[in-house]
Amino acid sequence: MISFSYAFKEIRRRKYRTAVNIAGVVIAISTLITLVMAARGWETCTTVPLNSIGTDIIYIYTAPVEPSNKGCYIVNHLFSYPFNQTLLTEIEQVSNVECAVPILMHRSRALVLTGIDPSETQTNAVLPDSVIEGRYLTPDDGYVALVDKEYAILNNLTLGSNVTYAADFEVIGIVDVSSTNIMKSHIYVNLPVVQEILPEKPIGLINIALVRTSSPNTVEQTAAELEEKWPDSSTLTGWDLAETSSGIIQMNEDTAWNISIALSVIAVLFILKSQLGNVAERTKEIGILKAIGWSNTNVVNQIVAESLLQGVIGGLVGCGVGYIFAMYVLSTIGGEIGGALNFVTVDPLLLSLGFAIAIVSGIIAGVFSSLRATRLSPVEAIRKI
Repeated sequence: MISFSYAFKEIRRRKYRTAVNIAGVVIAISTLITLVMAARGWETCTTVPLNSIGTDIIYIYTAPVEPSNKGCYIVNHLFSYPFNQTLLTEIEQVSNVECAVPILMHRSRALVLTGIDPSETQTNAVLPDSVIEGRYLTPDDGYVALVDKEYAILNNLTLGSNVTYAADFEVIGIVDVSSTNIMKSHIYVNLPVVQEILPEKPIGLINIALVRTSSPNTVEQTAAELEEKWPDSSTLTGWDLAETSSGIIQMNEDTAWNISIALSVIAVLFILKSQLGNVAERTKEIGILKAIGWSNTNVVNQIVAESLLQGVIGGLVGCGVGYIFAMYVLSTIGGEIGGALNFVTVDPLLLSLGFAIAIVSGIIAGVFSSLRATRLSPVEAIRKI
């Protein structure tokens, strides 16, 4: 029979050793929770800017394809130079590429005009579900435009108003584009119209291709294959975009788990060593208990109970501390693309796992140290009194 009241009494009596053991569990569990959630937050933030427009890779040219071509400032302080739209057909032949969507983005000082193919409704600079007033563009539309809600409010634009960018356009839709949308613009117009009206006359040219892959697991491989096939081109994936943003902790979940597992093993070994020291200190006490009739099973149960209680306390405190630190880290990860806390929160299953690890650690340490206690001879122990 396990006497938990006796176990409580023992861990209170040995305050220093108990505090050290619990601290080891708290550090291991809180670190596990914090690191794993930080990794998940990081991975989420790398994909949010592209997921919001349904793409996996942004394909551009950061050097002129033709000497006469003029580049355009697009995202993340990058210039993209025009290239022939027919290249998209070849890009779609690359393995794991589902589609390549043409975009022509043009800036005039602070104003951004973007030409899109409205027939693409899964991957695009702006998607139909962003329309809050009016309607989305159709392939047959001419000199009509979608305008960003903030730009519309600033310039008192409503449905039917005219907006000017190298030509006059009738506003047929107001869009509310998320701040995470890396293609966010002020005005969206059919691509052929933009190619006609710009001073450079980029007929048949675009400066961005949004590439959607067959699986998230193939993104990096596909990006490398595109750059290998067209050496003068550049690709931007979620990882690339996040690396150029501030406030991002670069760590994947596998690394976080590896570090956490190593810390957990160290914590178990630390507690085991401490518990073995505890048994050595209690040689006389254990000898007396065995002399008055305690069996080896009673001794094992009692020591395991004490170690288990320390694991439970350490697990509860560790989960609480880990939750607080994880929430803080998630709120700071993301920088320019928004805190990760907007997209992911602390996983209850991870908290449960951390608590389970603490309990198992306590049991393992208790079992191993109690086995040593069972080898103590009552007569030899009492002689030391």
